[in-house]
Amino acid sequence: SSSAVPSPDRLPSPLPMDAFAFSPAPSPNAAPFPSASPSSRGHRFSIRGPRRRRPLPALRSSAAPSASHHDVVVVGAGIVGLSIARHLLLHTPLSVAVADAAVPCSGATGAGQGYVWMSHRTPGSDTWDLAVRSKQLWEDLAAEMDGLRAGGARESLGWMKTGSLLVGRTSKELATLEEKTKVLSQAGINAECLSASSLHALEPALCVRNDGGAMFLPEDRQIDVFQAVSLIEKINRSYSPKGRYMELYNDPAMSLIRSEVTGRVEGVQTSKNILYGRKATVVASGAWTRSLLHSFLGPNSTLDIPVKPRKHFL
Repeated sequence: SSSAVPSPDRLPSPLPMDAFAFSPAPSPNAAPFPSASPSSRGHRFSIRGPRRRRPLPALRSSAAPSASHHDVVVVGAGIVGLSIARHLLLHTPLSVAVADAAVPCSGATGAGQGYVWMSHRTPGSDTWDLAVRSKQLWEDLAAEMDGLRAGGARESLGWMKTGSLLVGRTSKELATLEEKTKVLSQAGINAECLSASSLHALEPALCVRNDGGAMFLPEDRQIDVFQAVSLIEKINRSYSPKGRYMELYNDPAMSLIRSEVTGRVEGVQTSKNILYGRKATVVASGAWTRSLLHSFLGPNSTLDIPVKPRKHFL
């Protein structure tokens, strides 16, 4: 099966099109909202709406919504949304609120394989630099965990050096893998091509014809997404007593809140709360980003996000 390189989020650089930031009108006294990294910035949209704030949808609770103010509001508590929060909490003085319609690992994050693989990546592609940075960030986080606790990264992240193997059953498939091995090696990735006999020595249960073989990347890794999310949540929650972090689970986002004067996005209305984001509102809802933004912006919006669930995975 194909795999994706997850974005850790020690210094997380959210995956492209997985997170979108709405920035309110800049204030002359406000510091600019820092990006996650120089090489991978979240998209920022300043979308003008009507002069008057849109009517709020009916709340799911009879209780009046509670309003709170934060520097950044993140919609989505998957590994990307939680990692964005972690980065901001660790590396900026900003306060963050995270809201999700369910709980972490109930969507794509929980269904992910946890592969930190480069074998399915192509040097020079649109996602290559992001994949390289993502893998490095996971390795940095794992090294940090190894230095902090007895069980290290294996216990806290489910971090394992498994390697990855792509099998070629025929001479034609093996030729394709040999070419891919060459390209990855030239890009600095530790990759090797295995003959049928070498593959059998490595994985005796795999049977291929004599003209088959495999591409092997010994440095590829795997994490346990549930353990990784639990670790990130624990770190984020350590900032709650300082008034810098709030999480709201089972509280779906219902609509954007706009300025009555400029029409710019100022925050999010959830089923139970009103969350104002002084510097940015980030939508990090993965495969649901497209449909969620359509519900936020209305049928006349020209913004179309080409993000869809992967077939057969969710």
